[in-house]
Amino acid sequence: MTPEQHDEPTRPLEGGQELKDAFRLVFDGQIPNYGDYNLVVASSRGGGADGSGPRTAFVVGYRWKPAELMIAPTHLAGITGAGVPAEVNMTNLAHALQWEDGSYEVGTNVGRIFRFSLEPEPVLAVGPGAPLRLAQSDDVVDFSAFMEAFIARA
Repeated sequence: MTPEQHDEPTRPLEGGQELKDAFRLVFDGQIPNYGDYNLVVASSRGGGADGSGPRTAFVVGYRWKPAELMIAPTHLAGITGAGVPAEVNMTNLAHALQWEDGSYEVGTNVGRIFRFSLEPEPVLAVGPGAPLRLAQSDDVVDFSAFMEAFIARA
């Protein structure tokens, strides 16, 4: 190892408003009436029964009136859309719940099911270089209150 090399992992950098703006652009580019939604970034629970397996990132838009979720799959590397967004509202909601581990699950009456979790300050590998930390603590508190009301209405 040369003197320039370090064996410490790279610390995440603060993503700041620019990172939030990048997620907003991905969401806005896929969702009609995008301005009505508050956003959080979530990760899917893995494919295995224990939560292991590959994870997908979601930009989750939510609004109180009318109560609705828009779940937009997102590739973190490059921050681009990764699939067809799903709308979940009172007309197509089959179930909504919060698991003991704090993750949420919502399902539609056409069989689409999303299970995801949120972190107040997730560290995201959005490209080459140091990972970025997304500050969304206040957003997670508001989203949790929204989901409590959404689940109560399910």
